[in-house]
Amino acid sequence: MTEPAGGTADSKRTAPDLPASLESAAHQRIATAVGRARLVLIWEAAWPRLVPILCLFALFLALSWLGVWPRLADPLRYGALALFGVGYVVLILRLARMPLPTQDEALARVARESAMEHRPATAFGDRLSQPTHDPLTQSLWRAHRLRLLEKLDHLRTGFPSPGMNARDPYALRFLLPLVLLVAFLMAGPDRLDRIADAIRPGASAVEAPPRIDAWVTPPAYTSRPPIFLTGDGARPGSLDPNVPVKVPQGSVVTLRMPTEPDLAAEAATAAGQALAFDAAVAAKATNATATSGTASDATPSTEHKLTLAGDSALRVERGGRPLLAWSFAVTPDAPPSIELTREPSATQSGALSLAYSLKDDYGVLSAAATISALEAPAESGARPLVAAPELPLNLPRLRMREGTGETIRDLSAHPWAGAKVKMRLTATDEAGQTGTSAVTEFTLPMRSFHNPIARAVVEQRRVLALNARTAPRVAMALDAITLDPAKFKTNGSYLALRAAYHRLTGARSDAQLVETVDFLWQIALGIEDGDLSLAAQDLRAAQEALRKAIESNASDAELEKAMQDLREAMDKYLEALAQEAARNPQSANRQPMDPNAQVLRPEDLKKMMDQIENLAKTGSRDAAQQMLSQLQQMMENLEASRSQQGQDGQNGEMNQALDKLGEMIQRQQQLMDKTFKMDPDTDGSGADAQPMTPEERQKALQELREGQQNLQKMLRDLQQTMKQQGMQPDGKLGQADRSMGDAAEQLGEGAPGQAVGPQGQALQALRDGARSLADQMARQNGNGTGTRQGGPMPGQDPLGRQQQGRGTDLGSTVKVPDAIDAQRAREILDMIRKRLGDPSRPLIERDYLERLLQKY
Repeated sequence: MTEPAGGTADSKRTAPDLPASLESAAHQRIATAVGRARLVLIWEAAWPRLVPILCLFALFLALSWLGVWPRLADPLRYGALALFGVGYVVLILRLARMPLPTQDEALARVARESAMEHRPATAFGDRLSQPTHDPLTQSLWRAHRLRLLEKLDHLRTGFPSPGMNARDPYALRFLLPLVLLVAFLMAGPDRLDRIADAIRPGASAVEAPPRIDAWVTPPAYTSRPPIFLTGDGARPGSLDPNVPVKVPQGSVVTLRMPTEPDLAAEAATAAGQALAFDAAVAAKATNATATSGTASDATPSTEHKLTLAGDSALRVERGGRPLLAWSFAVTPDAPPSIELTREPSATQSGALSLAYSLKDDYGVLSAAATISALEAPAESGARPLVAAPELPLNLPRLRMREGTGETIRDLSAHPWAGAKVKMRLTATDEAGQTGTSAVTEFTLPMRSFHNPIARAVVEQRRVLALNARTAPRVAMALDAITLDPAKFKTNGSYLALRAAYHRLTGARSDAQLVETVDFLWQIALGIEDGDLSLAAQDLRAAQEALRKAIESNASDAELEKAMQDLREAMDKYLEALAQEAARNPQSANRQPMDPNAQVLRPEDLKKMMDQIENLAKTGSRDAAQQMLSQLQQMMENLEASRSQQGQDGQNGEMNQALDKLGEMIQRQQQLMDKTFKMDPDTDGSGADAQPMTPEERQKALQELREGQQNLQKMLRDLQQTMKQQGMQPDGKLGQADRSMGDAAEQLGEGAPGQAVGPQGQALQALRDGARSLADQMARQNGNGTGTRQGGPMPGQDPLGRQQQGRGTDLGSTVKVPDAIDAQRAREILDMIRKRLGDPSRPLIERDYLERLLQKY
């Protein structure tokens, strides 16, 4: 081809076949395809060299996890490891010498896998042999290059094909992963140790580590779970002797290991002193190969137990070589503490009341008060017949870690009652440790006897109990007391004292004298209060017997018997209480009840005793004991209230004023009800209301007005009488007087609806005035100043019964509707009537609404 005129080939080259951007994009596509092809070629060359390496590694892991290495002798094991090492070196060198594919090989791979005509990946790099300016030639060449450019988007490199099927026609390479999975599951948590067995010296089958089990059992009262030192349940770090295992004091370490001559366990304190194991007993035979052998192949084991009292260490050795080691940091168990929260006091019934606080790290098991005499007996050589009183303390709940408790015990029957004593509280935990409080000196509460004969009998009883040698002198005193039978109200008391005299003179042992001491106390109670005091004593004895049965985890039969005795004693006490009230009705009516007292009904007592029995039988002994303490507290309050009612008071005038106020409250309530029904807007009777003529309505309003005025006059007269008797009427009564006047004025104007509000205010003021008068009586009697909500109103006894002569209601059970309540009631009635007038509502709903209106 000739050069075009006017220049040479170098100076007059043709323009590029394609734009530069298309040329660059085309070369980029070709380079990407070539890069992929080189990776595919590398994988096809490397994978046949990698598979033997992976298979050899998998074979090594499978042999290790199957436990082959400990079963091989050291020469054989080391020879196998050498073969593995040589194989790894050969295979790795073979992989390292692998040739990398060239550019031409990669292009050939792309051309082969793309399978397109004209091989666009290689043809795109072709050039014209000679430059030309022939337009036709250039057009054809450019069209050819554009067709190649379009085909470059469809270049393929194909998937790698290493040809493993030809190299491994039986697919043995897939067997190794299956074997490796089975070995992995069989090895369990010891996988790393089994791999290390391949290079661990001395790990032959004869010297395989023995099966050792170790765990720590904390004391049961700590409620902590066992701590496993070996096996899957071992805590992280428990095998590291530098990380101590924290355990409570008294924990027991149990070590179970095979009985072998060269296997030994040693324990020592933190200071290095050797510790002896508590016991070494034979355990079940264990062996690592017991699953595959018979019972005769098993190795006998021994259990060693060690109780930890302080920081200690434990190690297991085999032939002088340490196998396992643990160190323990022992948390000491602090003794319990107990202290009085207030000074010992006496209840109104004469019982001793103790309030105290307890604290322990794991819980208090029991507590008691130790009482001893403050002074030595006055007479030398005295022989007491009774020991110091025993006083176990109640716990709010068993194993209480921190809290307060209260115990009420009637020690008035003990001969030491009235004497100065010293007391120390003691608390015990389940570890047997005890904590004591400071010594407290006080006087034991004693019962007050008003009858002089009863006081003399109690005094002689005390003399006899403190010194058995005074029996002849006490007998002479009893004989002197019974010289005049006329002094006794009943013949029974006289005969009982004569019997006690003959018992003393005929006693031949201290046991008979002790029986006489108890007999004299029964006589004194009978002389003082008759059957009531004896019934109260039997009730306390039954409560104490039930408390002991609950604490000692008695059987159901014993609990049933103790509960039956308590029920019988309770019935006798209530019967004696009723008889006492019937004999002395004036003592119950002379003085109102304490407004702060709670109403205790007989059915409440029965329900409470049933609950105590059910709790004790179902295993809730703590709750049963706590409820028994509450019952005892209630009976003490009842006894105190009875004693308070029996005292002579100076409240006759106040009682009369309260009675009159109660009557006024009832009359005001009746007037308010009648006035409420006179207003057609507030009357809920609907069609059932009787129509009234204007004359009849005027007459009814006049009667209501006169009744309201008469009630107002009664209130004014009562206030005047109270002032004359030295009582200061409460301001609430004056407010009630003004409200009554407003109500009477509204009734006189013929507006009963406007009179309901003042009547309600008057009723509420009367109630407040009655409560204020009751509080004033309570303050004068030393019963406090407040009226606790929910307590009985004056006129009720501690069992909730209405007292004689006090049948009026002071309004404690009456809810007086005020103006807001009346308005709300009117709105509700309007809504009911509106719904009743809707014919679309169901018939059953309209029947219900009609019944509501009939009720109102």
